[in-house]
Amino acid sequence: MEIFYGILILGIEFFLFPIFIGWARRKQFGQYIRPEGPDLHGYKQGTPTAGGIIFVPTVAVLNLVGFLFLRDFVFVYVAIAALLFGLIGFFDDFSSILKKEAMGLTAKRKFMLQLLLSVVLLLFFENAVNGNFFWYVPGSDFILRFNRYFYFFVYVFLFTGFSNATNLTDGLDGLAGGNFIVSAAFTILIAVLKFNAPVYLIFAVVLPVVVFLFFNAKPAQVFMGDTGSLALGGILSAIATYYHIELFLIFTGIVFIVETLSVIIQVSSFKLRGKRVFLMSPIHHHFELKKWPEENITFRFILVGFFFSVVALML
Repeated sequence: MEIFYGILILGIEFFLFPIFIGWARRKQFGQYIRPEGPDLHGYKQGTPTAGGIIFVPTVAVLNLVGFLFLRDFVFVYVAIAALLFGLIGFFDDFSSILKKEAMGLTAKRKFMLQLLLSVVLLLFFENAVNGNFFWYVPGSDFILRFNRYFYFFVYVFLFTGFSNATNLTDGLDGLAGGNFIVSAAFTILIAVLKFNAPVYLIFAVVLPVVVFLFFNAKPAQVFMGDTGSLALGGILSAIATYYHIELFLIFTGIVFIVETLSVIIQVSSFKLRGKRVFLMSPIHHHFELKKWPEENITFRFILVGFFFSVVALML
């Protein structure tokens, strides 16, 4: 029965996206391109943004349907994580639209909100980790146990870090959404095969983003905005912390991690040596400036994510 309701809700999402896109165009709620970005992105100026306003609530509703029928707390946990981090992104997108520039919230304010809501999640959903502070180690029977307070620090770091990572990856048509679909599907599949997670979780988390990708594939009719990209990181972190499979994200979330590392390396190198390692960061822009076609970068990054996700599944 939950599948029936899920298909109905996905149908509504598919119906709402063209309405949202048309409304956003009329209201001129479009993307503002950063002046330091690649020149190739000029044509994207004005493309409707904040598409996460449609698919993030869809993820939440589908997960609540899962909870009503299957009574598994993971659905509530994922739904709340998606909404909280989507809310931060919404503030950022709305601020950007009001100011009519690419920069919405300042990096400091966004970071503080991410920290705050990570702590809120931890305090209200500590029972999501069942009071057990450990990680399963891929490819072994070893369990990495933590002191309660150190685990809390790592928990907040994971949510903040991964929501930023998915946000940084959202720079090309289909890049963040496509890699999230692979990452989330395999992360949940690992939880299904190893820890008896409900299969419906794949349906509830992945398919709303598949619907979004239909409208986000190059040339994108809509961007997810920070509303969507921050929520994606929150969703992945919630799934990983619930099943204690955070270390598996090193494989299933490899693209997001590499994108983030490229920014850290670039900034550190410039501050310490006065030189850049990449033509531009995050690294997908480096390949753009190397004259790789945008769709090739997206496809190859998804292939890399798929390969490492298969490796994670085999461990």
